[in-house]
Amino acid sequence: MMNLRSVRRPCAVALLLSITGASTAVAQGAAAATAAPGAVTRADLATRYLLMDAAYAAADSSARLTDSTRAALNRIFDRSTLSFFGGRFAVTAAMMDTAITMADPTYRYVRRELPRDVVIDGRPARALRDALAARLMRLDSAGPLAQAIVSARARTALLVDTVSAERSAEFLAEPSTLARAVAAEVSALEKGHNPYARQVGDLWRSYRGANGTAVAMRVIAPRAAATRAVGVLLALHGAGGDENMFANGYGQGVAARVARENDLLFVSLATTPFMTSPVQFDSLMAVLGRDYRLDASRVYLLGHSMGAGAAARLAQERPRALTAVACLAGGAGVTAAGAPPVLFLGAQLDPIIPAARVKAAAAATPTGVYEERVNEGHTLMVRGAVLRALPWMLQQPRR
Repeated sequence: MMNLRSVRRPCAVALLLSITGASTAVAQGAAAATAAPGAVTRADLATRYLLMDAAYAAADSSARLTDSTRAALNRIFDRSTLSFFGGRFAVTAAMMDTAITMADPTYRYVRRELPRDVVIDGRPARALRDALAARLMRLDSAGPLAQAIVSARARTALLVDTVSAERSAEFLAEPSTLARAVAAEVSALEKGHNPYARQVGDLWRSYRGANGTAVAMRVIAPRAAATRAVGVLLALHGAGGDENMFANGYGQGVAARVARENDLLFVSLATTPFMTSPVQFDSLMAVLGRDYRLDASRVYLLGHSMGAGAAARLAQERPRALTAVACLAGGAGVTAAGAPPVLFLGAQLDPIIPAARVKAAAAATPTGVYEERVNEGHTLMVRGAVLRALPWMLQQPRR
């Protein structure tokens, strides 16, 4: 994806779905383009999460939900998540529809077509992609611009004739705008310049981490990042999500908004690589440190579910590198010497990672604090939890 000018419109991303990140129109179209008539696809479920996320946020903000309705809605939505993991997509869709209607009685689900055979300036997208890829192949991929070349190659690969309904980075892109941006980036690299250095705005990127692993990320940089040192907020999504999860979903991208308001570099990451090696974190910070001036006294880490477990592990293995950590609906005890403050937020109705487990993790953490979201479950607790966790983290002493 690219900066915000390359995205069709602001969107939410589907939680626990591999094609998270779709705008409503694009996700609906992806479903129609790849599925048999009437079949429920991952794109259909992604779209429903988008609508659920928006409806729940609106109902919550306007105080329209009673406690009993909130609890019932959360229970149904979490049951739909469990059904999804069981591969029962039609049942999942029906339960999601019920939950969305409880938050927004006007809700109706409508599919739309996704255009095929992408053409940019009269040429198939693959022709532009192949030409740019050939230019990148001639560059020194082991030199000081190695990580910038990794990003440029990943972005070039998004220029496809047939957009994947399974990959949000492809169907969020506006092809012509992306093609122009990548062409400019490749030209800068050919001149020996890093096109991503001090770049502000919203950009989809990739970097090479431990053991050569390619790690996808969304980097959203405030204007301050162009001229001075800024803090960093790292965000790790739950199982089945992707790097777009915290950037656009989870409460309509509330984490990215709060980060921007506090002049923090916001980095939403693909979580799975961070579950295997803390060296991924070291590689990430090295990449960000080359591109921006970082304030090492303000490095915050946020994770949900599986991402909360990865966040707790990083706090255990890199305790002095983090200012504060928040684990939402998940996590584990952090006992390392010099560990940062850790806020654990459980959800009272959570059937996936029960609140008791999150509370036990907090109790096992000398620097841990526990709070519980009442009448909420595993998925929809995130918006309120983020609004609680980020101010808490920002109040912790700098290190």
